[in-house]
Amino acid sequence: MRVLVVATNTTPPGLSDEVRAGRHQRVDYLELAQRFRTAHHDYNALRSNRLVQRLEDLSRFDVQQAMAVARLAKRSGYDVVVSLSERVGIPLALLLDRRIRHMVIFHHGMSRQKLRLIRALKLQQRWDVIAAISRAEAEGMRKALGLDNQRVVALHTPVDVDFYKPSQPSTGREAFIQSLGLSHRDYPTLIRAMRRLPHISCHLRVGSTWVTRRGGHEQEILPLNVTPQPFVHPSVLRQCYEESRFIVVPIQASTQWSAGCTSVQAAQAMGKPVVATRRPGLSEYLIEDETGVLVEPGDDRGMAEAIETLWNDPQRIVRMGRRAREWIVSNHSLDQWLDRVAALVEKAACHAVRRSGEAYA
Repeated sequence: MRVLVVATNTTPPGLSDEVRAGRHQRVDYLELAQRFRTAHHDYNALRSNRLVQRLEDLSRFDVQQAMAVARLAKRSGYDVVVSLSERVGIPLALLLDRRIRHMVIFHHGMSRQKLRLIRALKLQQRWDVIAAISRAEAEGMRKALGLDNQRVVALHTPVDVDFYKPSQPSTGREAFIQSLGLSHRDYPTLIRAMRRLPHISCHLRVGSTWVTRRGGHEQEILPLNVTPQPFVHPSVLRQCYEESRFIVVPIQASTQWSAGCTSVQAAQAMGKPVVATRRPGLSEYLIEDETGVLVEPGDDRGMAEAIETLWNDPQRIVRMGRRAREWIVSNHSLDQWLDRVAALVEKAACHAVRRSGEAYA
């Protein structure tokens, strides 16, 4: 079985060397390609065109890549294509040879616009396996698209637990808390919460490897206890997690239910508890009151209370952080994710055989 892995990003030069040197976490699509002993396709394989890129950024669909992948998959005789994002998975559903199996991972599966488009074009029939990154989103997509739990499955995102690993035990008395990330962050609520807690120092590290947009905090007047910090390389980011007492991940109440999951996972892998916004998908990425604390969207008072309560209990911080590390290693490691994707690819191949048999019955 020949498998083509499709990633919707650019692979920086020297990334593999940095991974081998321990300066960067292992990357899911590179590891997946290695698992299948196959090639991966990313933005590096495309010719740069600013106008096309601008249009694709506006539409959130990678049409140019989908066209290239469809040609490559047919020309090179691939049996299965794994799209690691709906950005390429949706347009590719229209272009890919129907004899080639197609699995797509949805990161924003409850987008009303995407669901309307999928239903209008009947794209759900073009995918052999749809993987949503939370159980809540998988169930929502099943209902919205009229599919069963064999066609739509939950596949939580992974974390490299060997890279994100504490070098020393937490004391629970580190000097500051930290909030990181960019996608769908609700920094205004966090900033309002921190105004209620002038005795607690918070580092605000706004940035992302995957998206470029404003963080939503730019118009806020930061209180003296909130300090903006630059976005940093993963090897430094790992240290930022370790130096924090715990991590806060405030998320907007949008249709992107699992936004923030990467930061939540990395924090727990580093042995840090998390204060996060309660969202249907993100809530699955921690164990409430065991590895983290959840607060309601936009509730700055509730967030302030959660932060202060945890800040004042160092023993609980250490206990929750230890449990967080154990839970992430047991449930969300990259190697476990690779095994699950491999099993889903086998399921896609089996679905193809079953569907072919039905066609000739």
